[in-house]
Amino acid sequence: MVDASLDTPFEFEIGDGQLDPCLESCIKEAKVGKLQTFLLSADEAFGQADGTAIQVMNRAEFPKELGIELNNGVEFKTPTGDSYVGCIDKIDGDDITVNFNHPLAGCDVSFQVEILEKSKSPQ
Repeated sequence: MVDASLDTPFEFEIGDGQLDPCLESCIKEAKVGKLQTFLLSADEAFGQADGTAIQVMNRAEFPKELGIELNNGVEFKTPTGDSYVGCIDKIDGDDITVNFNHPLAGCDVSFQVEILEKSKSPQ
């Protein structure tokens, strides 16, 4: 399990950008009060892994206070203020391999949802 919101309902509006459009499409058809499972292919969910999003970086490019360990998440900020999060996949001396793909890229994803209520948004 990667994420769950079993204790607190997740509220959203169709089309507000909080959910993947493919998942929204499944939820539109879901019935209230019924536990349902939806399967999205890798292409529908987070896409395929992109080899160009895997970068080998020198240890000197990392902040000194950052604990460089396998599978640790790292965040890099660009000069324009954008941030990119990656996962340390390999450590080979001073060469650190960082994977900037989404952790579920290349994976089919199963969602289990129970719709508690559907309401029309105010016009």
